[in-house]
Amino acid sequence: MWDLKIVAARLRAGWRHALPMLACLILLAPAAQAQETLRIGVLDYLGSDHSLSHWKPTEAALDAALPGYDFHFEPLDIHQLDAALAAKDLNFVITNPGNYAELEYRYHISRIATAQSDQPVGSTLVTTQDLKTLDDLAGRKLAINAPEAFGGFQVIWSEMLKADPRLPSKVQLEVTGYPMERAAQAVLDGRADAAVLRPCMLEQLQREDPARYGALHAFALQPSDETSCALSSPIYPGWPFAKTPKTSPELAKKVAIALMQMPSVNQWTVPLDYQPVHNLLRQLQLGPYARTGPVNLRDFIADYSDWLIALAVALIFWALYSVRIETLVRRRTRALDTANTQLKQEMIERERAETADRLHMRELEHVARLSILGEMASSIAHELNQPLSAISNYAQGCLLRLKTGSFTQADMETASGEIAGQAERAATVIRRIRAFVRKRESQRTPIKMCDLLEECSALYEAQTHRAGIHVEVMCAESLPQVTGDRVHLTQVILNLVQNAVDAMAQTEPDQRRIMINAERSDDPAHGAGICLSVRDRGTGMTETAMAHFAEAFYTTKPEGIGLGLALSRSIIEAHGGWMRAKIPTDGVGLRVAIWLPIGEDET
Repeated sequence: MWDLKIVAARLRAGWRHALPMLACLILLAPAAQAQETLRIGVLDYLGSDHSLSHWKPTEAALDAALPGYDFHFEPLDIHQLDAALAAKDLNFVITNPGNYAELEYRYHISRIATAQSDQPVGSTLVTTQDLKTLDDLAGRKLAINAPEAFGGFQVIWSEMLKADPRLPSKVQLEVTGYPMERAAQAVLDGRADAAVLRPCMLEQLQREDPARYGALHAFALQPSDETSCALSSPIYPGWPFAKTPKTSPELAKKVAIALMQMPSVNQWTVPLDYQPVHNLLRQLQLGPYARTGPVNLRDFIADYSDWLIALAVALIFWALYSVRIETLVRRRTRALDTANTQLKQEMIERERAETADRLHMRELEHVARLSILGEMASSIAHELNQPLSAISNYAQGCLLRLKTGSFTQADMETASGEIAGQAERAATVIRRIRAFVRKRESQRTPIKMCDLLEECSALYEAQTHRAGIHVEVMCAESLPQVTGDRVHLTQVILNLVQNAVDAMAQTEPDQRRIMINAERSDDPAHGAGICLSVRDRGTGMTETAMAHFAEAFYTTKPEGIGLGLALSRSIIEAHGGWMRAKIPTDGVGLRVAIWLPIGEDET
């Protein structure tokens, strides 16, 4: 280039020598001022050839509008674009809205225009399987280009969070890298169940190679008036054309004017509002909204406001419910106290008349406990459930407090004392059960069945009378005696009568009848014996209930525990007999039959 100081000196020396020099300077000025190269980084998502051809009209228009500059478009992926900006090698950037928001925060780039006629910005889910909605992605593998891709991942991530906050954790990601068609290929190869593509890319791939991409179809579609392409998300503002800090405002202004005046193909408009993009990044806590330090109280409340409101409402309802329960408990306690006082008076008046019955019932209760102890596992589980549950709760509470670091020595002493107390309680239960076992041995004696039925009728007569039930007892004459424990067999008969009474709670009063029949019946497999049956006209049993008849802990009563019939069957089988349930021929009610062998001296 010419030195202006030399030119000025020669001008002062004389016009004769200066004029030829000035004319030469004017002629050589364009050649002396070489074109300045401006590097424009373009986000490459479909291959460098596609990016260069796609933005070629913009490059040509800028070269024509600003002949003093050489605009050089460079396809770069997200990581290369970031590295080029960090090295301050770029003058302008064309990228997707999500990447722009992050680069704006990190490298202070600023948009001067927004693509207007380009493909819409969003996401399209594609698959070869029968997937319909976002929820169908649960447990599936989703192919994406990169976690940093805006339309290739982040938009769909946001949609999944809107559909179900737990859905992203149920989806396995398959990162394929760029270009974006690799994600589609992963689905075709079976390495993924679905893939995320840019809008209109599915249609473009199927136009270019229908045989290869024809099996793909979009799903989880959302309607849009802005494009005819399949969409699985809302549409976001278009790609921005942004200047870097190294570019002067004057040059940026010239470039912006040239972009606005482009006649066709790549059309540009004034920078649009990118608030929807910022809202998405804020939701995902990405880019400028990524949290790298401790969460403050305001952010915590903002993130979990819905949960906090729900918790507050739950606490209010719990408080109201507690007040209501406490009020009801007090009312019922007063009612129970009143009723208890009345019952005590009645018990005092009837105590002498019922002394014999109470003694007999105590004996029956003891027999029931001994029989339940015969099913040792169920008995121990039933008796020890409460202290063992308490020990488990205290132990789990200690573990939680230890994990949170809020466990003090006083807490440890309290928890240890409670655990020791519950353990002692369980030991006491075991000692009590062992004492019950040693209390009474089974006593087998000859029993006349008719006499036994008469004794039982004295025990259930009052109950059946109050329930409006007529009991018919038919005992064949001259029945042989059976050998057994009188109290055990009494317990079985009373249990069957009680079940019959309960079964006829909804039966019409004139139909409430219990038929007890005792007769001789020889069993082909067991020999001579007596069959005792109890027939009611109640609700009967379903096929399912019949299949579980007399099983331990299976009951059709809302308040039952399922041990009565199981205990009765154990008693009968211990006497060498069997117990079965049958549906009567008329289909009404239930008939329970008990077979017992006769004594050896009666055969």
